[in-house]
Amino acid sequence: MGVGEVNGVGVCKSPIIIVPEPLYHCLRRLGMAQPGNNMELLKTIKDEWAVISTTPFTFLILAALMFAAAYFIARWRYTAILDQAKAKQETLAERLHLRSEQTESYREKAAKYDEMLAEVVDSGAAELRDKALKLVGDIREFVGRFQRLERSNADDRFFDAAHIGKDFQRDLQWERHTRAMINNTLERNDEYDRRFKTETIILRDELRSRLPDYKPDDNLRFTYENPTNFFGFNFVADDLEKMAKLL
Repeated sequence: MGVGEVNGVGVCKSPIIIVPEPLYHCLRRLGMAQPGNNMELLKTIKDEWAVISTTPFTFLILAALMFAAAYFIARWRYTAILDQAKAKQETLAERLHLRSEQTESYREKAAKYDEMLAEVVDSGAAELRDKALKLVGDIREFVGRFQRLERSNADDRFFDAAHIGKDFQRDLQWERHTRAMINNTLERNDEYDRRFKTETIILRDELRSRLPDYKPDDNLRFTYENPTNFFGFNFVADDLEKMAKLL
């Protein structure tokens, strides 16, 4: 089925449907009103024209509902896209804020380190000795506290193992004591890093710079950074005490 012109009016060549001129010109602009083209739109109109012409009001209502449905679907779709973009933007803002806080924290730590370093470097021999010996006392108090806690846990474990009869109960108690021991170890190492690590390294370097003849134990040169156990903690305290008393 094609479309042509009759007396300047666009008409469908089918004897059933007459296409109004505005629709004809619209179809021509779309390239659909040329003879021989595949007129799927007009074929659909032809097939449904009887229904449309008898119930135009219903057709308009259905068309309006379809348009409204398409509008709300498009709105929902683009609203979801906008919400995703907004969520990404908020996430990025949170990351930037966190990065800013981390940068500020690092800046504060660096400032404290510089302040501590300047205080140690500028101190006299007596003042440096007092600082080192005070730190040694704090480390030994720290070591003694965790040693007492570890002995207490070991005693509890021995007592429970001696009085529990069933195997699964012994296994549960053993697991509980093992977890407690691991937690104590983590807490101990974390406290050393937080309270002593930086200051011990600064004092060690300054004391060694003032004691050129002092010969440290090279086998334990990394103990200040990672003592890991009571032997390492005690080595740090003993080494600092020895150097402080040599000033």
